[in-house]
Amino acid sequence: MKLWSLLLIPLVALIGYFASELTRVDLLLVGTVTIDVVDDGSRPAGGAVSYAASIVRAYGIRACVVTVAGEDADLTVFNGHELHVVPAPSTLTFEHTYTWFGHQRKLRVTANPNVTLSRAHVPRHCQRARTVILGPLTQHELDAGSFLEYDGVWDALVRGRQYIGLMAQGFQRRLGPDGRVLPLLTPSPQLLAGLGRSRRVSLFLSDVETEPWAEDWLGLVVGSSERVLITRGSAGATEYNDTGVHDIHIVPVDKVRDTNGAGDTFATGYMLALSRGLADPGAHASWAASRAVMQPQSCKPHCAGDLIEGHMPAWGAREKLVAAARGLGSMARGVLDRGLREGLAAALHLRELPPGTLTQMAAKAGRGPHGPQYGAVCKQKAASGAGGGGKLAAGPEEDDDDEEELASMTVATVTL
Repeated sequence: MKLWSLLLIPLVALIGYFASELTRVDLLLVGTVTIDVVDDGSRPAGGAVSYAASIVRAYGIRACVVTVAGEDADLTVFNGHELHVVPAPSTLTFEHTYTWFGHQRKLRVTANPNVTLSRAHVPRHCQRARTVILGPLTQHELDAGSFLEYDGVWDALVRGRQYIGLMAQGFQRRLGPDGRVLPLLTPSPQLLAGLGRSRRVSLFLSDVETEPWAEDWLGLVVGSSERVLITRGSAGATEYNDTGVHDIHIVPVDKVRDTNGAGDTFATGYMLALSRGLADPGAHASWAASRAVMQPQSCKPHCAGDLIEGHMPAWGAREKLVAAARGLGSMARGVLDRGLREGLAAALHLRELPPGTLTQMAAKAGRGPHGPQYGAVCKQKAASGAGGGGKLAAGPEEDDDDEEELASMTVATVTL
């Protein structure tokens, strides 16, 4: 009966795990919606989170969306999603100007809500999302590091394995006195904090942000991330991961009508392909971006995913169970990998010990926690205590000497 009980406990836990995965939110999008003021006077919605919402809708996914907006914001791009708005006195507004001799764009912030989004703004059930995509547009609008934190062991178990993507373009911007958007020459503290310490983040940037970086800075960022993807416009993209450096080629199109949102589409497509376990997420992301650049600016971001819709199967129960099994396997491999690494480190440490150290430690452990001298002291104290009616005969000074002697022997044992 006890054996059946022992077998039943993990079985029930496994069934509960897969059942919870079926009800788990597929995707969480966090970032600030914008008003983009362009040359023709129009004021469409914008921002990485807006483009991501349009793209994931084309995949048939209903996401949790957390954004900051004022009363003047156009939120229709989030129709069909579970929207949570943090109210602000104004909506983040960018003024776009283009040089007359080309397509070089200049940005200026004319309204800023001055709200920093964090995991605390996200409803609990949305925090369990299988995939998390963060899209800051300015340096201080998002605490990306908070999404890597857990409230304890139970929170870590409930949230489970998550794919976290950080579209960090905004972290590499600073604002001038007049609101002009200016580049940063090194990785910002917000970007580095958003990567955390456990290499769980897929980082997305463009060559515009990374071009000024020294090689050491790039190495630091790559070493702190699960993967880094740098988009390079018509030259494709570069992916840095544990297997090396890989080129991602573009998917040619007949006509590029507008490139706005191409990077956001690439990142969103990549994260969705990654969470679904596709063999080549980069190739899929490149294809998704190619659909977005075929759409005109006048209908974006709402139409950014229109040419994707219908080309990808819906995210059904079967896909969720497969993803759950993959996540379980990933956690098991992580535990095994950590155990092997710690075991190897311990073995290497033991090899560095002087010959005979382990034998001496084993001998001391067999004679008591502090060796034979401790035993002699204890016997002496016991004898003197017996002669005094159960009370220790040693005075305060003698006790202090004994304690110091024991402490010194303890240190000697530990440092062998």
